[in-house]
Amino acid sequence: MDTRLVRSFRAVVECGSYAKAADRLGYTQSTITVHIKQLEAELGVALFERIGRRMMLTEKGAEALEMASGLIAAEDRLLALDGLPESLSGVLRVDVPETVICFAMDDVIAEFRETAPAVTLCLRDRTCLQVSENLRSGECDLGISYAFDWRPEDFVVEEVARTGISVVASANGDVPALDVADFRIKEPFIIDEPDSAIRRAFEGYLADKGCVLEETIELWSSQAIRRLVEFGMGFSVFPTFAVADGLSRGSLVEVPCAFESESFPLYLGHRKTHWMTPAANLFADLVRKHLPFTAGMS
Repeated sequence: MDTRLVRSFRAVVECGSYAKAADRLGYTQSTITVHIKQLEAELGVALFERIGRRMMLTEKGAEALEMASGLIAAEDRLLALDGLPESLSGVLRVDVPETVICFAMDDVIAEFRETAPAVTLCLRDRTCLQVSENLRSGECDLGISYAFDWRPEDFVVEEVARTGISVVASANGDVPALDVADFRIKEPFIIDEPDSAIRRAFEGYLADKGCVLEETIELWSSQAIRRLVEFGMGFSVFPTFAVADGLSRGSLVEVPCAFESESFPLYLGHRKTHWMTPAANLFADLVRKHLPFTAGMS
């Protein structure tokens, strides 16, 4: 069996359409169509059925997908049997929350680039929800996240570090009262995207205390948020590693708040049905080596 047909089949499932699968694999859409027809003819079963505008796997197609993933993983392992350094090549796609990229990944990236210079590293900042979605769709090879939306049969997930939480304000600005109940907080809360695991937890904490935020400023850059807080424009909540230098330097102060007793895990995950390439294994090992020190609780 031509494994190109199998790879096209899996790409169609992961991407949701023939056109997107063609873009990923570098084929024309007509080539993907031919591949699927050839595979269906060889197997003697229909792999997809159209429901409205959507292509859905048939029952036999779902069985074939599980076997196809194993076949692709076996072929990839065979191609890397030599275990030589030159197998550290290709493209590695890693999705990570922006706070981790900006404040905790320097050592991982530096050692990876030194050890695997032939690998094209595509490191992208994504929300926790996007990391899960992109792993599931195959758009990334590895994901680091504060929270994973996963089913055990989908992903292999491990906790590689645990970070403390700091609620911070400017040393020269107004410090909100967050340690009292049933209180209206007038100072602006400056925070990132709505599906941030840390944001959701903090807002839940305030709601449980009966506290109301009068103003929320939403930005999508952790560095911009931190700069505004340092300028005295409001307060925010960060993983401690992202503000540790500002706290030690005195540009930021911690706001008295019981939420700071909380901690959050940092997870590393990959898709079960995707074989871990030598480059992915190296990157994962470096994350395990460095992240507990750069992002973990002291």
